[in-house]
Amino acid sequence: MQRRQQNPNIRAMQALLALLGLVLASAALALTPISDDELARVQGRDGFAFNLRGFALQGPLTLRLGSADGSGLALSNFALSRSDDLAATFSDPYQLSLIKGPAGMPDRVVLSEPLNLNGRLSWQFAADLSLIDKNSAAPNFSAGAVVLQDLRSYGGSLSLAPNADPNEQGIAFGLGLRLDIGALLLRPRGRADAAAQFSLNGIHLAAATAEGRLGNSPWRLADLDRQPLLLNTISTPEAGSFLHLNLAWPTQGSAPAGSLLIDNISFKSDVGPSLDLGSSRIGSMQLQYLDVRLKAGP
Repeated sequence: MQRRQQNPNIRAMQALLALLGLVLASAALALTPISDDELARVQGRDGFAFNLRGFALQGPLTLRLGSADGSGLALSNFALSRSDDLAATFSDPYQLSLIKGPAGMPDRVVLSEPLNLNGRLSWQFAADLSLIDKNSAAPNFSAGAVVLQDLRSYGGSLSLAPNADPNEQGIAFGLGLRLDIGALLLRPRGRADAAAQFSLNGIHLAAATAEGRLGNSPWRLADLDRQPLLLNTISTPEAGSFLHLNLAWPTQGSAPAGSLLIDNISFKSDVGPSLDLGSSRIGSMQLQYLDVRLKAGP
């Protein structure tokens, strides 16, 4: 009796269906039931919505800014986490959208932050700070730690698109920020030692009102239509290649105004007198033009 050989295409289809079944079964096991109340808070929007519930990141990540020989400034041993607003997990998410640009302009990607109306989405950050000098007998100098406490963002946004000028390559950005920060600390003995530190307590940044006061809306530091922030690389015969960050002059009117308030600035020491500089405020400020060029050393 001869055995009938199965068609290879049929075998491949059966294997694919089996794999799909395993994937669906695994996904079903990972699903979490959603109550009717939670579903009722979901808002219909275009784009991709997500949240960062329970987000935490900690590990030996290092960022360095310096020359080609390794000298410069380094931040390492990052610790980043966020508290959650359990009452708005579904109704106030991050929103990633693809938006059609104006006539003749490229489409753009927009990341919108939660409105955070309850102020419960709060970020914590810490990193070790070090200075590196490869030309020194002791190349590594520990400068302590940078600590950021209770950073709250309200309805900010980041947008990006290819540069609208076809004669200049690069990525154009728009950026809007409204921030409240509990404290920005520099601790020379490490992140856990608060006996000596430089403190900026109660930092508030938002759009300025007509009266030059802190408003309730994000400050538009860059705008794709009126004042884009361009990131690209440029090469010149004299200087070679470098990274270029350029905030263009506004094409309509003046640049949007922002307002900054710091509740308290202080130096604290356990071996000498402490210094309290009180509060500081900039009622109205603008970024009309910015041109930054970064080039690696030899």
